Amino acid sequence: MSSSSGNGSNNGASSSYPPPPITSSRLYVANKAKEILAARDATGITKLVTNLCYAKESDESSNLLYKTFKKHFPNLLAVKLLHAYRFMTTTFPSSRSWVRAYSLELLTSLLIDLEESNIALKTEALKGMKEHLNACLVHQETSDREFKLLSRIISRVSVDFFIDSIPWDELSSFIVSLDDKKMLLMFGELPTVLDEEFLKPLLENDLALKIVKGLFHRDRDGDDEEWCLALEAGFNLMLQLINLERKDLVWDSVYAILSSVWEMVNVRKRDTAVRKGLLRLVRKVRGEALRFRGPEYEFVSRLALMIKRINGLGDDTKIAAKMIHDVLDRYYMGGAGVDLGFIQSLIGTNSA
Repeated sequence: MSSSSGNGSNNGASSSYPPPPITSSRLYVANKAKEILAARDATGITKLVTNLCYAKESDESSNLLYKTFKKHFPNLLAVKLLHAYRFMTTTFPSSRSWVRAYSLELLTSLLIDLEESNIALKTEALKGMKEHLNACLVHQETSDREFKLLSRIISRVSVDFFIDSIPWDELSSFIVSLDDKKMLLMFGELPTVLDEEFLKPLLENDLALKIVKGLFHRDRDGDDEEWCLALEAGFNLMLQLINLERKDLVWDSVYAILSSVWEMVNVRKRDTAVRKGLLRLVRKVRGEALRFRGPEYEFVSRLALMIKRINGLGDDTKIAAKMIHDVLDRYYMGGAGVDLGFIQSLIGTNSA
């Protein structure tokens, strides 16, 4: 009797648990995914991003739905996330800034995961993303946070366009239209595979001069951020020029960076800012070294050594300079043979 009573009690307790919500079922998630994918507008994906952003505990379906998209439809998800951002930017220009930025954070994370898994976006997805990005670029009312995220997304997406020699004139024109700080930020994020046609209008609109201005502007002694942006943009420009074999301009850029680092450490006493800037170069090398050829490898290696030898650097800043070389060696895959004559003409006689 007692055993029977106990079993009855347990059965009663089990039946008191609520069944799982219908929105967490596989059938619901599959149908919802089809609904969002089939829709031409961005309403469904925008609602999903909003729910994820505010992390509603009772809405388990949003997490399941996003995981389904990410696992099975990464190309469509990438395009849809940009569509959601574009929709919110044009429909709610003065509100939802947090949700807008979150859609870009999700996209950045997705692109990083795909890259680390060696999964390339399909051509149709790239074209769709380019269309949305071009529309977003003309909208100037973006927060600094959104602009940084957009710059990193553009960097990752543009690699495939430049490698396949597909022009992106809208992007070049947009960068030219930016103020100095935003120009340095976006250019510094671009991959080191730009062609001469893309780079030409930037140089004609004083990109190099704006980099030098950012490196040596004496009226902004407290603006470490702008100096770091100029350092990263200058480093990127040098890599582009080496890739294009523009010997006439490379050494000027090298000299500007070394002189600025020396001044920041010994005159302005901004060793911490220099260390911060060098760590950004570490990140840049980490992302680009796989595409380096021999000349880029030799150049970055020797530049890191010259920076490390600058008098006045603190111990931690020397470590940051060494990290550039360490990361380079870790991720460099070989590339073409080294043009020793080209490298020696640039920095060989100045590396002692």
